[in-house]
Amino acid sequence: MTESLNMNVLIVGATGYIGTAVDEALRARGHLTTGTARSGTAREKLQLRGTAFVAADAAKPQTLEKALRAADAVVYAVRVTDADPFSVDCGALRTVRKTLAGTEKTFLYVSDAWVYGSTGESEAAEDAPLAPPTLVARRLELERSTLELTKLGVRALIVRPGIVYGRGAGLAAMFVQSARERGSATIVGDGTNRWATIDVGDLGDFIASAVERGRPGRAYNAVNDDRFRVDEIAAAASRGAGAGGKTTMVSATMMGNFGECLALDQAISAARGKADLAWLPHAASIVTDVEYGSYQPAQVA
Repeated sequence: MTESLNMNVLIVGATGYIGTAVDEALRARGHLTTGTARSGTAREKLQLRGTAFVAADAAKPQTLEKALRAADAVVYAVRVTDADPFSVDCGALRTVRKTLAGTEKTFLYVSDAWVYGSTGESEAAEDAPLAPPTLVARRLELERSTLELTKLGVRALIVRPGIVYGRGAGLAAMFVQSARERGSATIVGDGTNRWATIDVGDLGDFIASAVERGRPGRAYNAVNDDRFRVDEIAAAASRGAGAGGKTTMVSATMMGNFGECLALDQAISAARGKADLAWLPHAASIVTDVEYGSYQPAQVA
């Protein structure tokens, strides 16, 4: 366990959906945070919320070095939008390896619960077989690279979030948008599959706890206890959007590799995180949120 008081935490991807929540959670615990900013817009976002920033870009890994050396802990929460995301992440992790080796600093890589593939009826714990769909298959190499850092004197660990929702954003927003625009929420696949989910605020708390308390060399599943079917989520979003619960199904093949991920049937266990990190989810479920909460027009305007 690291000393949790007044750490200087570098967040790579601090202006993103997940990175923003991580920043808020760490600052609420008294830590000092610095976010990477690859553009003027990103700098403005960080300045507006009072977060220190450094001009750096995961796609230009040499720009990360100074900030990595200055940090006590690093959270890599980037969702790369470049043409070759895997190459960007690999380059960034090579720089992390070179810069942090032998420092005993914490490095946390935010992966994805999709790496389990469809899990069947039994809940998948962190030691369950990994069967990632094509879209996230190369995350396994990034996870391996992260955990190998423990052999080089880095407190490396992984967090695998389920589908993230809340604040009117994330994948759940697709249901709401389609219901508002076309009168029914669009389901990819037949809707009988279950999504493993987590509210973005709960995820920020989970990752902050992992930075403070996580055990090096471990992966942690970050999900809540809900196991809603996709058709239940879509119907709730439809009701919340004023479409009366109407839904429409489209084939997962129409959306290629992304559709394959959306159609996964997953039951994931967060028991390890609850035990090691003393963490529990607190937010409303995705079904409640899309129907009554942050996805309502007054909340997202």
